[in-house]
Amino acid sequence: MTPSSVLPTAQRTLKTAKIKITTKCNRHCDFCIFAEGGQGENMPLDTFTQVLDRLEQIPFRQLHINGGEPTVHRDFSELSAMANDRFPNQTMVLGTNAITVARNQRILEATLAHYDQVLIGCDEEHDNYDEVCDVIPVLREAGKTVVINSVLEAISQDRLSELAALCDEHGAIHVTNHVHHIDVGQPANELGGLCDRNVDQHLMIEVDGDCYRCFNAMAKIDSEFTVWDDDFATKVFAPRGKHYAFCLKCHEYKDSGLQIVPAPAVLTQRTAAI
Repeated sequence: MTPSSVLPTAQRTLKTAKIKITTKCNRHCDFCIFAEGGQGENMPLDTFTQVLDRLEQIPFRQLHINGGEPTVHRDFSELSAMANDRFPNQTMVLGTNAITVARNQRILEATLAHYDQVLIGCDEEHDNYDEVCDVIPVLREAGKTVVINSVLEAISQDRLSELAALCDEHGAIHVTNHVHHIDVGQPANELGGLCDRNVDQHLMIEVDGDCYRCFNAMAKIDSEFTVWDDDFATKVFAPRGKHYAFCLKCHEYKDSGLQIVPAPAVLTQRTAAI
């Protein structure tokens, strides 16, 4: 037998790279920590271009454009086209409340042209039921995957049933969840290890370039690195050994039992001498 030969490091792939292009929003949901109403900030187009440049350094499956409410960004149509052109083989995902999509033909056309999936929050906090009723048939007729997400603490049972029936009629997906942006009274998670949802799953990039490897993290103290770091691509897949501030109360927290999320595995191969 010859000595083991080490193959190149196994490539890891993110499920989703998420860019928060704005903190502006046309709603003021009490449970949301990701938006600042009309006082928010838009990511400049040149910054967005640089973020796309950085993302070309790492493998990922989905590019998720979010906010705030991304469709209120003044350059939404242009940056959507830029992202789709740059990453034609990745699934394009839009997170929205669908209000502007329903009311603005240009925004609707950009959504239909550049996105594969549309994720819509719909409940009484968003106050967007009429708009969602308008856009679901249009998006589904165009072959888009549509997922409607309702926060159970913010919707009546009657409205929930109507929304579920609407999704069933048009082939949209309806999911519900509890408020997980704030403490809603659930017991504290037992943080014996790290959340296994963080392993090769998601990268969230804020308007200012701060990066989190979890969609729920948002506090500045949780930012692990920035998209501007020279070793950005390495840091995306680097081991991590600490919780985010939000982990203790995160509704989605799932303990892997690991004290450290590992670095990429190294493959080995033995060859037999003849």
